[in-house]
Amino acid sequence: MATVRMQFDHEEEEEEFPGRPENNRGTDWIYALELGNFISKDEKDDYRDISSRANWTLSSCKVDGDGFGINELLSDNVDSYWQSDGPQPHTITVEFPRKTDISFLAIFLDYKSDESYTPNKLLVRLGSSVMHLDDEFEQSFNEPVGWQIMDLRRGSHAKRAFVLQLQVVQNHQNGRDTHIRHMRVIGPSRSRFDSVARALVTPLIDPMDFAGDENGDPVNGNRPPMDAPIMPLLTKKLRSMKVIR
Repeated sequence: MATVRMQFDHEEEEEEFPGRPENNRGTDWIYALELGNFISKDEKDDYRDISSRANWTLSSCKVDGDGFGINELLSDNVDSYWQSDGPQPHTITVEFPRKTDISFLAIFLDYKSDESYTPNKLLVRLGSSVMHLDDEFEQSFNEPVGWQIMDLRRGSHAKRAFVLQLQVVQNHQNGRDTHIRHMRVIGPSRSRFDSVARALVTPLIDPMDFAGDENGDPVNGNRPPMDAPIMPLLTKKLRSMKVIR
């Protein structure tokens, strides 16, 4: 089990990035990655928020008032938050429809406002399904305020998984329920596997597949679109190749 310990103090960011609304912090995770030395300034465009690609499930949530569920967890307003309402451990399960590159998990916590509702220890597990979560990442906090970053990479490579599950193991002051004000799943802007596959398949593509007329329109009805998934195309081409014995 890999243990990662890091605290990003949001107050250190105020002088660096002034002029933003105080409660609009949902997109600030990119600055936390940079100021926490997880990425360089030149790598900002190499990562993106992939949270909206997945289905989210909470173990429980408070249902009265204005809402304390997934919408609040994924909103940009730090005044809203997820609040659990059930027995521990509290969990957030994020399920992707396809195997996905995952680099970081960004979580916004505020001990000054939430006190005993603030997580003290978190466990993140990754795997192929909810029943098969093999990789584990643990992180502890001491009165955190601001974005907390969990680096889920192995070396410089993202982890590939269908499912990410966050488990609140313990709260400060032994609190029962928990508050998390933002949560974002961060992945690379381009999959390294897609790049490798495209490099492999390029020599296999018939130039006629991409021939065009004087207007640039394709003359071959079998021409694959340039944004088509590359792996099915590669598989088709490889199957059509003759094996030389």
